[in-house]
Amino acid sequence: MQLPGFVEDVPACMARAALFVLSSRWDGLPGVIIEALAMGCPVVSTDCPGGAREILAGGRFGRLVPPGDEAALASAMLATLDEPRDEDVLRRRAADFSLAPAVARYRQVLEV
Repeated sequence: MQLPGFVEDVPACMARAALFVLSSRWDGLPGVIIEALAMGCPVVSTDCPGGAREILAGGRFGRLVPPGDEAALASAMLATLDEPRDEDVLRRRAADFSLAPAVARYRQVLEV
């Protein structure tokens, strides 16, 4: 395991990572989850108030665990590391949050 501190090229680090873990107790829209998915990096996140559940589609694109449950977090991490990773599926999910789909959603909301 490495904890490199500040790095210039975060996407390159995520692309090489075996796993990305977000252990927030609360969050808005955690863009870092989208960034990890865009690099094909598997994600485990706490299911805290905010957008992790939406981004990970209720656990379809990454495991969700209760905030503050260290045992569940560790178990989800190990389980994710033990399964094959489908980088294309993760990248396609991240693309759902890119500019074109976001603009289309805003237009739908504003035109109603």
